[in-house]
Amino acid sequence: MKKCRRYCLLGCATVLITAAILLNLDVTIRQGMNYKVRAIKMPLYLKLLDFFDRHYNYEVLVKKIVSGSGSDEDKAMRIFKWTCENIRNNPKELPVIDDHVWHIIVRGYGVDDQFQDVFTTLCNYVNLSAFFHDFYSEEINRRKPLSFVKVAGKWVVFDAYNGVYFINRKGQLCSIADLIGGDWVAASAVKREIPDYYGSYFKKLNSIDFEKWRLSRGAVQSPLRRFMFFLKNPKEVERAPLRTQ
Repeated sequence: MKKCRRYCLLGCATVLITAAILLNLDVTIRQGMNYKVRAIKMPLYLKLLDFFDRHYNYEVLVKKIVSGSGSDEDKAMRIFKWTCENIRNNPKELPVIDDHVWHIIVRGYGVDDQFQDVFTTLCNYVNLSAFFHDFYSEEINRRKPLSFVKVAGKWVVFDAYNGVYFINRKGQLCSIADLIGGDWVAASAVKREIPDYYGSYFKKLNSIDFEKWRLSRGAVQSPLRRFMFFLKNPKEVERAPLRTQ
């Protein structure tokens, strides 16, 4: 009995020492500032603590946003309006910082694709498949990110930066087929001026592989989804490229 206890204590001590060594290993994260990316080293335990801190903050926030909501459409619209009302344009005098989606929420400001990043990440936290895609239009020589959320079995488009969503002649959120076929009208959730360039981007909708939403950064912020992601993509370290120029 004493020998068994001694082996158990030795095993526990070995596990604790090994864990302590592994958790103190240096790992590298990336941060973009004004479109220049730098590497930042930190111990593994700190990276894990930060990850779980962000995860639980997301859960608390979305619970408040969608409290009392019913349908998936209602949840998506509540998150959309919250994003438009709580994230502001990046002030010209402040740097454009790119690291974690949660930090955009804490700062309260961002650039165009960061609005989409916040919106789609929060949608994923209420089990709405969502991602954003960056389009380029040759007609107007301009890039534009748009958000996609699967609502009631169909993919619908939002522009979280301008607070714009799209409805068809029946007053319903447009499907991709509606947008490609021209059955759409732009509507504003926050009483802002609506841009007139969306039609040139909708011509590109046929080129999107919607199944790739699972690889987007917003889809792998929870511990379980992140774990499953790494099982299927062990060599994929970064979920989304940092913004560079």
